[in-house]
Amino acid sequence: MHFPSDRFCSLLAGFLVVASLLRGVAQEEAPAAEGDTIHVPPKIEWEKIADLADADGKKLGGYAGMFAGAHGDVLILAGGTDFPGAMPWEGGTRAFSDAVHVLERTVGDDRMPRYAWVESGVKLSEAMGCGASVSLKDGLLCVGGATDAGVRDGCFLLSWNAGERKVGQTEFPKLPQPLAWASAALVKNTVYVLGGTGELPRSRAVNSFYALDLSKRDAGGAAFAWKALPPWDGPPRMLAVAAASMEGGSEYLYLCGGRNPGGEPDFLTDLHRYNPVRKDWALLGDIIDPRGHPCAIVGAPAFHVPPHHLVIVSGTDETLTRVMESQARDLKEIDDAEKNRRRDYNRLLMEKFPGYTRTVLGYDAGIGEWNHLGHFPGTPCLTNPAVNWDGQIVIPGGETGPGRRSPEIWMGTIRKKPAAVIEEEEEASAEAPSGQRELENRAAGRRSEAAPSGGTGATVPAGKKEAVVPPRKP
Repeated sequence: MHFPSDRFCSLLAGFLVVASLLRGVAQEEAPAAEGDTIHVPPKIEWEKIADLADADGKKLGGYAGMFAGAHGDVLILAGGTDFPGAMPWEGGTRAFSDAVHVLERTVGDDRMPRYAWVESGVKLSEAMGCGASVSLKDGLLCVGGATDAGVRDGCFLLSWNAGERKVGQTEFPKLPQPLAWASAALVKNTVYVLGGTGELPRSRAVNSFYALDLSKRDAGGAAFAWKALPPWDGPPRMLAVAAASMEGGSEYLYLCGGRNPGGEPDFLTDLHRYNPVRKDWALLGDIIDPRGHPCAIVGAPAFHVPPHHLVIVSGTDETLTRVMESQARDLKEIDDAEKNRRRDYNRLLMEKFPGYTRTVLGYDAGIGEWNHLGHFPGTPCLTNPAVNWDGQIVIPGGETGPGRRSPEIWMGTIRKKPAAVIEEEEEASAEAPSGQRELENRAAGRRSEAAPSGGTGATVPAGKKEAVVPPRKP
């Protein structure tokens, strides 16, 4: 048998290498098929834009459980909790805040955004936190929450008056029951509130599900009131993730994770989908971590990236949390020495708490798959909602561990999105806030690649036309 010479083999190998490289270049330059580009996970770039401070520039330590939302050219943060005197393991107690903070966005001479804290001109009616938030076109809707006196059923709207340069407050219909640590999302023109607890600090989760139709606001009275809806087929929960996303051209409400204290399971991994048209629920499976295992998500900020990605930033370490809680239980059958040992051990766990995971997960509702979208570059924070601010996502600090808070305000931009939602404005552009118009003119190309929407569940505003377009090259 005749074998090719060594020289021929070398030339053949070289030819195959070059052909492979050329094929790779051709594949890279060739536009991907629509089915492929639609389901490529979004790429998120993060930057810190501010640290929480008052209007005089005095830096603050941050709060957990804040109300957070955007209205025009301002980000509104209100209420929340911290430990001002001492850490929990040092005997410190949680305190509620009545402060309202306003971060204003302007555009500099270089057409780049500037962010500065300004006077809000108002305080909350009482110190509160641990509620749910939804950004509406008229302002920030604050739902439920808690005070030192207990859990609340009140709801109100915080709006920025650009002419008077202060925040106004408008009462909204009360919830049918007091709720703290509930989840909220906006789907089209309806606000949904899911789960929560009616008891603090000893929490028992509920499976309540309420809807408020904003189109009935002008009608008032009984027409504009929260309506009870059939709950999901699963455990009650608090501190769950709720957001809207698209699937098959229709908009759905998604609910996942959370906790059911005292239940089994306690840390929840299930994912549910609600159809607002048929008014029914479907169980879709579990939240899946980057290793392919079911994982619990508790109190994490989440948002929607059109057309059909639900993005969750960070989450809770279930194992470590279980250890700390089991050590903190006051078991009567153990002696004082053992109680002291457990107390010391639990204090050490809280002092050395490593922080929450930096993992960013994405659920592609179009194909029902979870993706690993990288890692959050800042200190991971829980219990404060993500806010959609004109297509960019804000993570406004929050809890970084037992008793710890972060004042860092981070903004995420979707830099590379293979499919996007194009919004055809039905109103004159002159009605948009001035800072928003400047930013849109400066970054039109960037935003056309992907305009995420959602806050904790807001989607493309009603009255906009959606269209899937090919991706831009990065």
